[in-house]
Amino acid sequence: MKRVVKTVLRAVFRPDKNRQLLESQLTSGLWTRAFSGLLLLGLMFGLTSIIQAFSGNIPAIPLTLPLGLENYFVWQAVLFVPWLVLSWFLVSWLAGLTLGMFGAKKFSWRQLSAGLALGFYPFLFWLWLPHFFTSVLYLIGMSQKEWVDLLSNPGWFQTVYISLVVIALFSGWLATCLTVSGRRWVKRGTGLLVSSLSYLVWVLFIFVLLR
Repeated sequence: MKRVVKTVLRAVFRPDKNRQLLESQLTSGLWTRAFSGLLLLGLMFGLTSIIQAFSGNIPAIPLTLPLGLENYFVWQAVLFVPWLVLSWFLVSWLAGLTLGMFGAKKFSWRQLSAGLALGFYPFLFWLWLPHFFTSVLYLIGMSQKEWVDLLSNPGWFQTVYISLVVIALFSGWLATCLTVSGRRWVKRGTGLLVSSLSYLVWVLFIFVLLR
């Protein structure tokens, strides 16, 4: 677990080291740690979702999936980890298919999927922080109406919340591009295109479920 946490934190705060990590640990269990890191971050979202569920709150924005509004956060807590992992597999498969279309024949799917996971860690981590702050406010007794009012009115909370979401989106995209575009088996331009499209698709998958 210690190595998994270290891998996650390194990918979040030093995404420029991801390529070096992939090149130096080709057969040292990096894919397994990448998978474990996704599980860890997914469980963190599950925890904050459970807190919101037991606080009696409901999503403040419209739902995409046909799940019960009153129990949505319970469903989110249960489904987020498998949703995250399955979307990772799908995005990795689509990225590999796209690379093949651009002529990148000799690449490792395990390396590609591990790289995509490492690049996605910053997005998940920075996006989890506002969810964590929200769950803490609910725990100390804030009602959903008070939370909506706090988020809707210009002030420190709105600024911090929006800033964290922007940081999550930008840092995840940058980390994914840095990780994938520099690999030996792909040209830089193709790598930027594939990494950007893969990241966008994965973000959309997450926002389908996450509230």
